[in-house]
Amino acid sequence: MKFLSPSRQALTRSDLRLVDPRKIVLVAGCAAVSFAALAFAGGIWVGRAHGVPEPVAEPIAMQAAQPEEEASGERFAAERIGELAGRLQVLEKDATYLLQAVDSHEEIARKLAKVDPSLAPKPRPKVAAKGEGGILLPPRPCAEPLPGSNDDLEQGERSAKCLRRVFDLLMDQVARRNADFMAIPARRPMDQARLGSPFGNRADPFNHRLAFHSGQDFSAPTGSPIHAAAGGRVIVAGPNPSYGNRIEIDHGNGLVTRYAHASKLLVKVGDVVLPGQEIAKVGSTGRSTGPHLHFEVLYHGEFVDPQNFLSLGGMEIDSDGMASD
Repeated sequence: MKFLSPSRQALTRSDLRLVDPRKIVLVAGCAAVSFAALAFAGGIWVGRAHGVPEPVAEPIAMQAAQPEEEASGERFAAERIGELAGRLQVLEKDATYLLQAVDSHEEIARKLAKVDPSLAPKPRPKVAAKGEGGILLPPRPCAEPLPGSNDDLEQGERSAKCLRRVFDLLMDQVARRNADFMAIPARRPMDQARLGSPFGNRADPFNHRLAFHSGQDFSAPTGSPIHAAAGGRVIVAGPNPSYGNRIEIDHGNGLVTRYAHASKLLVKVGDVVLPGQEIAKVGSTGRSTGPHLHFEVLYHGEFVDPQNFLSLGGMEIDSDGMASD
């Protein structure tokens, strides 16, 4: 599962609700309005700078000082317009990122709902402080004009600052949602490996009778790295007669992943692992016919098809690969 990286840093601040796609469309529209304001302000500035004023009799000293003052004012206006244009370019990139993040989150949530709707991260309600209240008024838009001011450039700068605050809040929400999805085992546990025996019934490789295969096999040479499919805490790390050297990781949401037949374990019980962290080496310990990883996903103690989760990361089923256990 791939997560996007925003153009700004420091994405975690206060408790917020999850991203609402309608908010994204709203702020993106506000950004477009700000761009229009910038263009309008630029037109006014150009018109003022190059317009032909009516001839007015002025003292000679004032006529000498006027060109210098006008040049200074033009430079100041140009600097403000350039700074505003830079802000709006950053806002445009952030709006694109937020829209992509919302689409990605919605797609993942739809796939998780096919396994169990309760797997999708729940919105985190904002806890209101005691003693709050007041009359109910509609929110003020970012493109709100300044009271008693006709300065379009100043209005554009104010709108850009307002949009920056809104975007920062939305960035925080996206970062929190990304953190929720980090506990979903959607990352392939091996980079260089072929898929072997899939989840479901098969002919047992030892007695050749029909038997249930509780996970997904990954065929790879002995010593190949095994990675955590999601973040969590190690609850089992040690030998087992059937699984051989195995690791179990609890992801805190009813999901547990198991990695079996390892030649070497790199973590111990109680360790907190990150998504993609190397936790073991491929081997052929336990009830195994050759070096491979036997990968399982358990949901509330029941075996589920690992492909239901690995497919969230764009992994395709590959029939090539003959590892079995």
